[in-house]
Amino acid sequence: MNVATLSVIALLFFIPVSAFAGLNTIEECSEKLGKQCSCWEVGQCNFASDPLGTMTLPFDSIFGGLSLVILWALVLGIIWLRTQNPMLCGVLGITMTGAYLASGETIAPAFKQAQAIGVMLFLTSVGISLYHILNSRIHAPPQ
Repeated sequence: MNVATLSVIALLFFIPVSAFAGLNTIEECSEKLGKQCSCWEVGQCNFASDPLGTMTLPFDSIFGGLSLVILWALVLGIIWLRTQNPMLCGVLGITMTGAYLASGETIAPAFKQAQAIGVMLFLTSVGISLYHILNSRIHAPPQ
């Protein structure tokens, strides 16, 4: 490894740890920082019992419970850029929405609006697909 790689590793791992050095409990963190601290800021979250929930805690504090929706939107965006297939993205989007609703998580208020936009986009892609199917049948040469 070269020096640049080691310095990046040091920046990514050692500086965040040293920023909260000496903060052993949530109460100490709240006293020193003057705000209510979360378990992920101190490093006392129970990772073994809920790994996914613990990993999304920092993002949920920023995005208000929509961190998984934003993550899957990025995944769908990448799939769209690679395949250019609206039906594939629509079916995957409906599958992910159903899995999110079935997970039993508390649904963020903005999720209803995102769900309505997703349904509108899916219906648009179904309409485009039906148009192309019918158009190709109409303009196909006789057999």
